[in-house]
Amino acid sequence: MAQKIQDSRFSRREIPLDPFISFESVEEIVKKTLAHLLGWNDAEKKWLKLRVDSSGRLLTAVPGLATQHVVSKISATDSENNTTLAENYTSHIIYNDGPDPVYVEFDQTATTNSFKIPAGSSLSIDLEFKSLHYICDSGGSATIYWLALK
Repeated sequence: MAQKIQDSRFSRREIPLDPFISFESVEEIVKKTLAHLLGWNDAEKKWLKLRVDSSGRLLTAVPGLATQHVVSKISATDSENNTTLAENYTSHIIYNDGPDPVYVEFDQTATTNSFKIPAGSSLSIDLEFKSLHYICDSGGSATIYWLALK
C-alpha cells in the first residue's frame, strides 16, 4: 500500500512511497541523496531546497535575492577596531586574506576569544548587523574582505 503525505497544505502531487522504507534499511548513499531533495515551485518556476526538522515537518529554504551590497577591504592588526556600515545588512561573507588569523564579532567588541577566521578562510553568515569588529593576535595582521548583502 502506498504511503502518502496527508496534509491539506500539499497539492495532489503527493509522492507515494511503496513499499514503506524504514530509515535503518536505507543505504548511506541513499540517505545522503534523500537529505538533499528539491521541490518544484510552480509559481516561481524554480527548484527549492527541501528539508525536515527533527519532528519530521517539511521545511523549505528560499534564497532571497540581494538588492544592495557593500564591499569593504579592511586592514586588521593586534588593536581591536571596527568598520561600520551606514545601515544593517542581513547576509555577509568575510574573507581573511592573511597573513595571520583574525577574530571577529558582530556589533560588539572583538577579542582573541571571539570567532577565529584563519588566514585564507572565509565565513558566510546570515545575521543582521552593521558593525564588524576585528582583532589579530599580538604582532599579527590581516587583510579582510567583507561583502555585505541585503
